[in-house]
Amino acid sequence: MSIRYTKSNKYVGVYYENILNKDKSYYITYKDNEKKKRWLKIGLHSEGIREAFCNQKRIEIVTKLRLGEDLPQVAKRNALTLSEVAKKFYDEKELHNKENKKTRARIETHIQNTLGDIPINKITKEQISLLQKSLSDKLAPASVNLIIGQLSAIFTWCIQNELMDKNPCIHIKNIKIDNTRLRYLELEEIKELKMKLKDDPSLYYFVMMGLITGGRLQTICNIKPKDIKDNGTIRLYDFKNESEYYGFIDDSLLTEIKQFIDNVEKGENDFIFQTTQIQNYTNQYYYRKIQPILDELFNNKVTDLDKRDKVVIHTFRHTFASHLAINETPILTIKKLMNHNDISTTMKYAKLSKSSGEVHANRLTKSLMSI
Repeated sequence: MSIRYTKSNKYVGVYYENILNKDKSYYITYKDNEKKKRWLKIGLHSEGIREAFCNQKRIEIVTKLRLGEDLPQVAKRNALTLSEVAKKFYDEKELHNKENKKTRARIETHIQNTLGDIPINKITKEQISLLQKSLSDKLAPASVNLIIGQLSAIFTWCIQNELMDKNPCIHIKNIKIDNTRLRYLELEEIKELKMKLKDDPSLYYFVMMGLITGGRLQTICNIKPKDIKDNGTIRLYDFKNESEYYGFIDDSLLTEIKQFIDNVEKGENDFIFQTTQIQNYTNQYYYRKIQPILDELFNNKVTDLDKRDKVVIHTFRHTFASHLAINETPILTIKKLMNHNDISTTMKYAKLSKSSGEVHANRLTKSLMSI
């Protein structure tokens, strides 16, 4: 045997050969029924062939020889397309998390409309860069970053499953998000909004829940009576980060919310704010109902309004975090209540804190002096 063949460190009888174009050619060896050593080429690395696949084929051949059966034909394995591996990735993910359907549908749509039909081992960094630029022309930076991040996770999964070697997203930088202006509702604006909604309990308590938990639209839509505990703790689900976290409401609002739940006759496992037969339409219902009110109260009064200054349902989340910061809530506590993955996301609210730290320093001093 030529020394150009390299033996696998993981599998018996599996070898590969490095060829001129930086590709690899994979082979297996086995002994036939006459005890003669046979070599069989399985295929190329660029065709999606890996050591684990070669080992599987060798086991099949050895087993059939032992049983006296006809040997299987070795067919080349074509590399899967991005759409195909995305399906496998999300199918596996759903075994552990049933709540990622919206993210999956969104990402798979973008994949299918762009790089979906390309074999994964043919996708390059340049193609990902062009995709990022194309998406940036029509989507917000945070949305583009989410899509590229999901693609990177899919490629990482492929590498772990020996479907490809390199992640073409690895050196693609996130688009910088401009947070220089952060619109939130002042207390007088909140009072005005509450007055506008007072005759519609469903809208009123939906908005209040958004303001006192900072939950995103889909999070609020998916709250059930069983998620609200007697001590005011609320179990929340963050569909963006795909994780569970907790919010809190005081006794007075808790009493009102429970009375509202009784009035609308919701069971423990019902969605509190569901107003349509299909739960997936709940998001759209509240957007259609609330956004015109926000436009009337806050947006239509200003000409040439910058989109970052526009009040939308997501503004309730910014309002929650902003008033926590204004009231000197520690930044790590805000991070926890907002369920942020990265403290840098929370730091944009820190500038709203009016505290110089004097109160906290004096409090510590008194504690030390009293010892």
